Amino acid sequence: MRWGRVLVFAATVVFVAAEVVRAFLAYGPASVGTPAGWAISTALLLPCLLLGWLIAVRAPASPIGPALALTATTPAVVFTVEDWGTTYLTAHPWPGARVVDAIGTGAWPWLFLGFVTLILLFPDGLLPGRRWQVIWAAVPAAAALVNFTVSTDGGNMLPRPFRVALTVVAFTLLIAVLLAAASSLVVRYRHGDQLTRLRLRWLLCAAVSVPGLLAASWLAVALGAPGAVAYTGFLVAMLVLVPATIAVAILKHDLLDIDQLLGTTLSWLITAATSAAIFAAGVLAAGNFFPDRVSVTTAAFVTALALLPLHQWVHRTVGRFVDPDRTVVLTRIRSFVRQVRDGEAEPEQVENVLRDALDDPLLRVLLRRPGDQFDIPPGAIPLRTGESIVGALILGTTSARRIRRAREAAVEARLPLEVSRLRLELREALDEVRASRFRLMEEVNAERRRLERDLHDGAQQQLIAIGMRLRSLQYQLEPGLPAYREIDEAVEAVEGTVAELRRIAHGVRPSRLDDGLAVALRRLVADSSVPVDLVVPELEIGEGVATAVYYTVGEAIANALKHASATRISIEVGMVEQRLQVAVRDNGVGGAKEGFGLTSLRDRVASVGGEITVDSPPGAGTSIRVEIPCAS
Repeated sequence: MRWGRVLVFAATVVFVAAEVVRAFLAYGPASVGTPAGWAISTALLLPCLLLGWLIAVRAPASPIGPALALTATTPAVVFTVEDWGTTYLTAHPWPGARVVDAIGTGAWPWLFLGFVTLILLFPDGLLPGRRWQVIWAAVPAAAALVNFTVSTDGGNMLPRPFRVALTVVAFTLLIAVLLAAASSLVVRYRHGDQLTRLRLRWLLCAAVSVPGLLAASWLAVALGAPGAVAYTGFLVAMLVLVPATIAVAILKHDLLDIDQLLGTTLSWLITAATSAAIFAAGVLAAGNFFPDRVSVTTAAFVTALALLPLHQWVHRTVGRFVDPDRTVVLTRIRSFVRQVRDGEAEPEQVENVLRDALDDPLLRVLLRRPGDQFDIPPGAIPLRTGESIVGALILGTTSARRIRRAREAAVEARLPLEVSRLRLELREALDEVRASRFRLMEEVNAERRRLERDLHDGAQQQLIAIGMRLRSLQYQLEPGLPAYREIDEAVEAVEGTVAELRRIAHGVRPSRLDDGLAVALRRLVADSSVPVDLVVPELEIGEGVATAVYYTVGEAIANALKHASATRISIEVGMVEQRLQVAVRDNGVGGAKEGFGLTSLRDRVASVGGEITVDSPPGAGTSIRVEIPCAS
């Protein structure tokens, strides 16, 4: 906004004019004040004016720039009026010096005009409400009334009772207006959003130093220090430190972690004041029983013991009030870490916990697997374990403050992050083992099929041909001859060998699977001596999976008949979300224990990457569930 720069420019013109007049008075024949005093006061006011220009250029829409310029200009004008009036007491009085001196005597309330304007408008440039327009209008009115009261009192221009009443009313109004203006910050903080509160904390961080420096100035004056020196720190805080923090709050509110800085400052101030009180109480208490040195030493010892726990308690307490967001974030993460340690939460939930705690739905956690090349994405926060980078934290929305908060959160969540990384590594290793075992079983099954085919098409056919040829030779001989009987025995031996080869071939791979798993299972349950309820659709699955399921169901039926004394068995086979599910239940005695039979079933199912669950309470039958991934 152009008007902001115009106002700052106008204030600058007034400021320069006032300082030129003061310089002329300081160096001129009137000799009002000293050159050093003019230089010091100008140096104290100039930063506030420059900060006003900085904000007007960088944030032209903000009225804080003109307010800062007004804060620097009003003291310059007041000082000029006072110096002009003071020439009335010199040998070279300026025109109208007598009247100006009377006005300048009570002009000091105008020093508050800039600060009150700044407080009422900070940080967004809007008043907290319409009613606050009255407070803003009352500031110059109260300053003018006090100015009039003080100026007229010096000349006894008014009757005494009227002067007393007017003085009480004027100063009461001024104090009330100043307190009301200060309370606007509390109102704005209570009803403001997060950004408003963050900016107000910057002002509060600088403002807490003002009363401390003012008290120190009073103490220095009481001890005999010159007022110009004693109040230097207070003036620097008022005219430099406070405007500087206001400028930072407007232009770069996330430059530092102001919450932590403010909390640390307040906690140390409270700790120092409390420690001093403890030390004084210790000296007074021990002084009644011990000599001075012993009492001082005892008080110092007691204070030292109480200092650290006192500071920790104060720091936590102050943190809950000054920086509630940080306290809430860290508390939630520490609670989650405690749940992970107690086994009440899974460490893989750390990403969702960080999203909720940091209020960042787009937050992502990247974990690095050992041995892999890991490049941290631009803008991501590296996660470290010691000197090693174990991952990165990617924020959806970034700012200096959010990055600092995320770094703290990542440090607190280091345990679940590291456990998640290790479990991810272990899970991938197990998946690789399962895949390797599955590939191995596929090779074994393929080799079995080849052996079965070779036996059927090779050795069996050759032996059958030999037997047929021997029979042909046998039919050319007379029955009763020794050769006839020997050939007959040889043919029987060949037939026995062929039968043995067929048995071996069928044991290598169930031939019932030639027509599919459903047909094989129907034929399998048909051989059962107890009723079997079978539900199995036609499925297109791999040879290895079909073989494993066929043998598993067969083993489960055999166990139910041999060990469970079951009178009825139910079998359900189905495909759910690319996973083959098999359930075999019986109404036997239950109580099945882990042994060779169940171990064999687990190994067979695990060989194709599946899992098996056995539920066998005593007297309630046995239920066997098998789940095998069958991705297409």
